[in-house]
Amino acid sequence: MDVDDGPPSTELVRRSVPSPDARRGVLPVSPVRTARAATGVARVAITAASGMTMWTLDTALGVTVTVLRGSIAGTPPAEVLADAQTEVRDRLRNALGLPQSGEQHGGPGMPTLREQGAELLRLSASTHAVAPDSHPAYPGILAEITPDEARILRFLHVDGPQPSIDVRTGRQRAFGGERLISGLTMLGEHAGLRFPNRVPQYLPNLRRLGLIESTREPVGNPSRYQLIEAQEQVREALKRASFGTKVSYRSIVLTEFGADFVQTCLLSRLSEISGQPQARDR
Repeated sequence: MDVDDGPPSTELVRRSVPSPDARRGVLPVSPVRTARAATGVARVAITAASGMTMWTLDTALGVTVTVLRGSIAGTPPAEVLADAQTEVRDRLRNALGLPQSGEQHGGPGMPTLREQGAELLRLSASTHAVAPDSHPAYPGILAEITPDEARILRFLHVDGPQPSIDVRTGRQRAFGGERLISGLTMLGEHAGLRFPNRVPQYLPNLRRLGLIESTREPVGNPSRYQLIEAQEQVREALKRASFGTKVSYRSIVLTEFGADFVQTCLLSRLSEISGQPQARDR
């Protein structure tokens, strides 16, 4: 017997419509996929750092952020790896004070460091090369010294070596001996510095630049040390010190490099400022 199925149904069949991401092959985010992605990110991060030293936490965090961003954006692993390696290299160059990878050659058309070195060697062997008027380091030195330091250099050039003293305890260093006073000088007062109390900072900087040196040879006139020995800190050190404390006479002098620097960069200009005649070489 036929069964009457009734009139045909007018209800529409509901089907799930795939999202645009699904049509493009991009699956929706889920906890499982997130865990898998994190595992892949970890593998890429380890690979990126395998040939390079991760010397600080900051560098490690920076590389991790780079890898995460690339992975979340769907960047191919090879590109993520390249970005991570570039991040490490750039951070290392920054830590060492080196130019970034794009700055190594100074721009299009500029010679590389190796080419510049080859040119220097070529000029050194050439019999026709013109000697420069001054050392190429002088402009940089002028930017690294203070006005007081310039005055110290000129004073040493005009008046010659200046006395300084060390005060040491009588015992040898291996048995607890120590230096109570090191390099005490009246250079700040005699040179007319604006900030004579900064001489302990000025002298190391000038030594660093190769302009002055402290020698064990005393100046020619021993009486020049009397004013330094009369200073309060020297007398106090001698009172507190044990038997046999020794006062050593030293001197502060210009190096040959420093003398040429003064002649080239400072002598005429400072003579105009101070109204004093230029000094003769001693």
